[in-house]
Amino acid sequence: MSYPPSAGSPYAAAPHGSGQAPYGAAAPQPKGRKGPLILLLSGVALCVAAVVLFVVFVASGARAISDLRPIDANGTAAVQLESTAVYGLYGNGGSQCTVTDADGHEVEVTIPMSNIEVNDRRLFGVVAPNASGDYTITCSTSFAGGDVFFGPLIDAQDIGRMVLGVFVVIGMFMVGIPLAIGGIIWLVVRNSRNKRAQQAWSGGYPTGRPGF
Repeated sequence: MSYPPSAGSPYAAAPHGSGQAPYGAAAPQPKGRKGPLILLLSGVALCVAAVVLFVVFVASGARAISDLRPIDANGTAAVQLESTAVYGLYGNGGSQCTVTDADGHEVEVTIPMSNIEVNDRRLFGVVAPNASGDYTITCSTSFAGGDVFFGPLIDAQDIGRMVLGVFVVIGMFMVGIPLAIGGIIWLVVRNSRNKRAQQAWSGGYPTGRPGF
C-alpha cells in the first residue's frame, strides 16, 4: 500500500501558483576570465616587443651614423682599421680619396654599385683592408665647402634590414593593438555578464557550479 509523500519530502510536488521550483532551470553560470586575459596579454606582449625592437633599430642606426667621423677633404688623415671590418667614404660630391697602409702600399678603394646616402652624404668609396693596423687616407675635393666622412660601411643591405625592421615593428603594432583592444572589450563584457550571473545566483536556486 503506497502513501502520498509528506509535505516536507523533496519529492512533494510544488503547489500550483508558487514561485520557481527548487530544481527548475539553472541560472546563468559565471565564466572565467582566462580567454580574455590571454587575448589581452598577447596583444600587450606584441606591442611591448614592437617598442623594444623599434628602440633597438633606432639605437643601432644612430650608433652607425655617429661612428662616421669627418676627415680632411683636402689633405691626409691617420686612421686605424681592422681587417674584419669594411669601411666607407662619404661626401657631398667632388671628392676622391686614396688609402695606404703603414708600408706605403695602396689599398683598393672600390666604387659602390648602389647610390647610398647617409646623413646627406653619398657613399663614394668602400675600403676593405687585408690587415689590421695604421692607415693613411689622402683626399682631394674639387670644390670649396666639400667634406668627407669616414667610418664603418653602411650599405644597401644595412638600409634594407632597417627598412624591413620598420615594417616588422609596424606589423607587430597592427596585430598587437587590435588583440589588446579585443581582449579589453571581451574582458569588460565577460565581467558584466558574470556580475549579472552572480546576481541571478544569489537570488535563485542554481543547479550547477560556475564555469571556467
